[in-house]
Amino acid sequence: MGRAGEDIAAWWLAEHGLVVRARNVTMADGEVDILADDGQTRVVVEVRTITGEGDPLEAADEAKRRRVRSLAARLGAGRVDFLGVALRHDFVELHWLPG
Repeated sequence: MGRAGEDIAAWWLAEHGLVVRARNVTMADGEVDILADDGQTRVVVEVRTITGEGDPLEAADEAKRRRVRSLAARLGAGRVDFLGVALRHDFVELHWLPG
């Protein structure tokens, strides 16, 4: 499920003008789902995927957000975005929270 959500997110980001540079960047204490460029700004994108009802961004609690921001800072990112992918029964819903 997570992989499908990341595939959709990478496609969606590219469609909205970001250049995806890397996916699943592994670091000593965590992983960054997507590393992208938005013009001259390096962006780390955390992707949260759910099935069924609800807002996928609710799956990124404050502790997760802090950890992602810490990883992003070490990668020199100027922005951290959160992108929620909800895989519904007959459609896909995206929730984007740009940093």
